[in-house]
Amino acid sequence: MSILATAGSGGSPFLYSDVTVGIVIPTYNQARFLGDAIASALTQTRPPDQVIVVDDGSTDGPASVVTAFPSVRLIRQDNRGLAAARNTGLHACHTTYIVFLDADDRLLPGALEAGLACFTLRPDCGFVYGGYRRIGEDGSPFGSDVHHPIEGNGHIALLKQNIIQMHATVLYKKDCLLAVHGFDERLRRLEDHDVYLRVTQKFCVASHPTIVAEYRKHNENMSDNYAAQLAAALEVLDRHEARLGEDGAARAALQIGRANKRGYYVAAMLAATLVRWREQRSVKIFVRDLAEAARWSPRVTIVRLLASVGRRSAKMFRQTLFWTSR
Repeated sequence: MSILATAGSGGSPFLYSDVTVGIVIPTYNQARFLGDAIASALTQTRPPDQVIVVDDGSTDGPASVVTAFPSVRLIRQDNRGLAAARNTGLHACHTTYIVFLDADDRLLPGALEAGLACFTLRPDCGFVYGGYRRIGEDGSPFGSDVHHPIEGNGHIALLKQNIIQMHATVLYKKDCLLAVHGFDERLRRLEDHDVYLRVTQKFCVASHPTIVAEYRKHNENMSDNYAAQLAAALEVLDRHEARLGEDGAARAALQIGRANKRGYYVAAMLAATLVRWREQRSVKIFVRDLAEAARWSPRVTIVRLLASVGRRSAKMFRQTLFWTSR
């Protein structure tokens, strides 16, 4: 179900005195962005009760950033990956609700307020989420705002596609997250999608349309490695398949999800391939990239290439008609 709850709207029964909210910020060599993330956590219209930074073995000195914010707790650990850093923050944060904010992203000021408003309407949910916008490395926004509401069964919807996309848009009920044992530390990517599937298998989920977070695009984003992202996405679905039992609807949705993942990431690989070809004109790199895409999905690779050739042929045909008609 999609919950249309707007932060600060009149008449909503915000029971803030009954709950506490924490924000966990895992960081690994993102000190240059960390101050922005912390500042966005501390300037919420509904102030957080705890803000914890988990340094996952960084070498760029995040402690020097955190010292500028006396109310923020810093926890250091050896490098164990993003899932482990989130679990460390999860167990250290003693609040009713919890948000996980990556160190290179930012929360908008009404994020906690909007999430709590949604929970007030749907206290039975394991988590709620809003929308996000993209920002560049310098923090300037670009593109359209993104929000995909949950319609119907949240577990089925998230098996077909990760419609949440940005983790910082999610406000978890901490007890529900602990009930599914937190994040799977065997996963080095897409551990958030894995958690969404495990939570929604046990609890309902709701969305609200408020834009609550900013996703920063820069040249170190993990999500830009499309082959690695696809491998991780398929691994998440493979692991979850064993939990489905005889649930036919869920199994059918999972098969749709596999096809959607292959289609999305192979299309992204091919788009990147064409960009590299235009920049480098290297036949060797072009063939290598095509072979990698075809390894994941020959059908999508062929369909996309034919579509690209078709568009180019149509363009050439239009140009020919233009010049011959002059």
